[in-house]
Amino acid sequence: MTLYGIAPAAFRRVMAPENGRDHAREIAAVARTWWLENRGGSSDLPIALGTLAALALAAPPTVHGPDYGDLLIPLDDEQLVDALRSVWNSYWHRRPELVDVARPLHGWLEDPSDGQVCGLSDYARVLIRAGVLEYVSDVRRCEADDILGLLVQQMRSYEARQKQGQFFTPAIAADAVAEVILTDRFPPGTQFLEPCAGTGTMIRAAAATLRFQGLEPASYRWWMNDLDEVNTACCGASSALWRLGPNVTITQGNALHSPSELEQSAQERRSRVIEERRRSPLLYATRTRWARWPA
Repeated sequence: MTLYGIAPAAFRRVMAPENGRDHAREIAAVARTWWLENRGGSSDLPIALGTLAALALAAPPTVHGPDYGDLLIPLDDEQLVDALRSVWNSYWHRRPELVDVARPLHGWLEDPSDGQVCGLSDYARVLIRAGVLEYVSDVRRCEADDILGLLVQQMRSYEARQKQGQFFTPAIAADAVAEVILTDRFPPGTQFLEPCAGTGTMIRAAAATLRFQGLEPASYRWWMNDLDEVNTACCGASSALWRLGPNVTITQGNALHSPSELEQSAQERRSRVIEERRRSPLLYATRTRWARWPA
């Protein structure tokens, strides 16, 4: 039995590509296809990315978790917007500094226009049908590729990426580099710094390699930096998807020119955001959904 033409989680899991990298590419491809066919361009890239990121963050923490698809599938556009707000509220409660970095992906939820909201529920159903919840709930599958980065690459034209000097490292190449660099085991507490992180795929590869070695990525420190605010926003969301743990720093700027200034700025930003979270436990007011997504 299906709801809105979408099979339950167990069937979606069976129908998903066996390889996590293929699954990520399939999800990104259907997202791009729907967006270009129904929105006609990539000008609303942060909304396409932010919706995908929120649905990914809404995934259960394990493959044996509840099927949140049953909650999301029946929603109309306005109800989905409230559900997305609820997801970011939950992440804000746990990691306010990363949610602050990710604002380009969700800031539009504060007061979206009718044009921004129109069709989002259909877009969400396409992503759920493609198995985004099952993809993220399986950490081995999720760490196989950078799903947000794939969508950025597919939505931005080659000319736009070339103009901004953006050259994304393929997952297979990032994995190979990580395996070479991490041949010698680094002790927990070691900091991994990526000054030109893009959307974070090199950090993803490093975390996946550590996990393959039987180590816990959350025991290490991670610092991702990039010049592009959408890229750093993706890093803020993907940090949770890749289970990088509590010691994550994300900055935006020229890390080769003034790393000490970036570090100071990150510390000041963290203090400011934690104080903001203390004053405002909820990032967004919701009308039809609970304030926090179920754990």
